Amino acid sequence: MARISTEERQRIIVDEAIKIIHELGYQSFSIRELSARVGITEPAIYRHFLNKEDIVLGILNRFQEFDIYLFERIKKHENPVEKIESFIQYHFEFLDKEPAMTSVIFAEDMFNNSKILKEKMLSIIEKRKKIIKGIIEEAKLKNEIIEIETNEILTVILGYIRLVVLEWRLSGFSFSLLQRGKKTVETIGKLILNSK
Repeated sequence: MARISTEERQRIIVDEAIKIIHELGYQSFSIRELSARVGITEPAIYRHFLNKEDIVLGILNRFQEFDIYLFERIKKHENPVEKIESFIQYHFEFLDKEPAMTSVIFAEDMFNNSKILKEKMLSIIEKRKKIIKGIIEEAKLKNEIIEIETNEILTVILGYIRLVVLEWRLSGFSFSLLQRGKKTVETIGKLILNSK
């Protein structure tokens, strides 16, 4: 049997940690449970991660991977309105493929109990806000969206995404997030686009 690389083992540990948080909640996430599911000893887990907090940082790094793909996708569009639409839709596409990540997004106790995790999550949020703010400003310069304060438009976009995802999660993922995402894009478009 081939030996698993350190990076692959870390990926497996993070994948399983996400599943545990999704199934049992953050409070029930333990190294003991994690080692049992991964099939290695607790000391072996600690050879890959310093502690539970370090594993959660590994999970948050997945959001940074998401951001890389998000930014690459946005760059494919010339038109700022298309960039905004792509920004919104890609959030839904990612979470549709990774529904367990919603348990991490909404595990506020995880972030309230750790300054490091809170700062990391805030850094991820700020990076996304900066990108979408730039796109909104570009759209305003081209007179493609209504003249409302950029932060207010940003709140509408990010708040709408968060609300739809929360509703999807609380419903037990009972509706198509992709279909709802398309409606969200249309609705936000009606709210912010300039009718000229």
